[in-house]
Amino acid sequence: MREMWHTCQKYQHTLKRFVLPNQLNAITRKQTKSILVSKCAFSHSSNKTSTNKENANSIYTVRPTGFWMDKILHHESKKPVTNTICKPRKLIDRTMKDSYMEEYLPFKSSPELLDEYIFSDGKIRTGKLLEDLDALAGAIAYKHIDNGDPDAPPVTVVTASVDRLDLFLPEAGIENYKLSGHVTYVGSSSMEIFIKAETVPEGQDGSGASGSIESPENLGILCKNTVLATRFTMVAIDSGTQKPVKINPLRLTSPAEERLFEMAEINKKRKKRAAETSLLRQPPTPEERLDIHDIYLQYSQYSNGVGDDAFVNSHSADEMQRLPDNMVWMRDTKIESNFLMQPQDRNIHNNIFGGYLMRRAYELAYANTTLFMKSSATTLLSMDEVTFRRPVHVGTLLNLRSGIVLSEGYPHRSVQVRVIAEVINIEKGTREITNVFHFTLASSDDKVKLRRILPKTYAETMLWIDAKRRRFQGIHARHAMLEAGIQQS
Repeated sequence: MREMWHTCQKYQHTLKRFVLPNQLNAITRKQTKSILVSKCAFSHSSNKTSTNKENANSIYTVRPTGFWMDKILHHESKKPVTNTICKPRKLIDRTMKDSYMEEYLPFKSSPELLDEYIFSDGKIRTGKLLEDLDALAGAIAYKHIDNGDPDAPPVTVVTASVDRLDLFLPEAGIENYKLSGHVTYVGSSSMEIFIKAETVPEGQDGSGASGSIESPENLGILCKNTVLATRFTMVAIDSGTQKPVKINPLRLTSPAEERLFEMAEINKKRKKRAAETSLLRQPPTPEERLDIHDIYLQYSQYSNGVGDDAFVNSHSADEMQRLPDNMVWMRDTKIESNFLMQPQDRNIHNNIFGGYLMRRAYELAYANTTLFMKSSATTLLSMDEVTFRRPVHVGTLLNLRSGIVLSEGYPHRSVQVRVIAEVINIEKGTREITNVFHFTLASSDDKVKLRRILPKTYAETMLWIDAKRRRFQGIHARHAMLEAGIQQS
């Protein structure tokens, strides 16, 4: 983990807006304001919460502000990490409103922007939105930890996990989008950030930034135009010592904010319980053991096509049946892809942008699902907890492997997809798992009759059990989020 911070750049306060992909070049070239308006997220802190003009005009970006060639020439990646003891950071109370940010994506009024996000079926490309969500979460985190002190020790903010993402309008067409979010929970060095995306009327594109600001009380409300909602966990670490640093505490100012904070605490406890009862720590429950035995009885009667062993099977090879057309062995659903990590996809720390990894993983899961369903009418319903275990460096090879781990067959319409991200060091030949992604996708075509997934080995059965758990827990988490949103409205 120490290498994760070797290439961290000093946290900068000197910019003016939150910047997303493809915007830094436009700013550098001093292109017209209309480009910035159509592709920037405006920071809408009220004047009452701004300590000074300089702080009010700060920019918070997770995109690199320097050139990769400069990094090569100066050999920044080889500089030793200093252990200089810095002065303690000054902490100031921040409210949810202080970290509030929003980004407008005017797809209807900007053909150029739409062309960057359009999918082959004419809808908005979900993977591109995942990149924007990660970038916005990082900007919100930097905004929260900012204490207005230009001499404060540099701080690095990293994405620790994406705790949950739910799509409520998976069939949304070409509309103008607004992404908005803020901090909802603060620990010692970590913070939870809630972000939602919603469709907005034409003409609302962020150009009226001086107008009314959405209050934090409304942020948790999920309306009929809410496309998705997600939660990120971000962690602040001293860029020099590589140790966690204390961040600004969160001051709650209304009952609505208290409910958001309480919901974040519940999510934190749920994650802890899930980790304690993980199949990597605890054996399956008695009910799950019955499911395992039932799976064994099912797969024992079918030929797996790779030299069935009569010694371990309850039937001879001649007695075993061919797998029905409405069933598929889990191992036969696997696909993979490889990508060379390029500097164009790096973040401010000169590692590969987390949103890029999410996009690649999701799009492989999407491809996996379309092949399994034999239909391109596939939509994302949710993404379960994603933990970023280690950084992915520029120049390494990213290997993504995807497989369907749960499909109960017709009349069910959804499947669980697991994607493993492994980084390969080309020179050393080492391989390390960086992420494990869990997606739920569904068919939007009534004519598609899903086939059923059948695990064969004990390891595959554990993946099947884990997927069933995630589906059950995900349904409850989705309902809890909806109830909390309705409760506040």
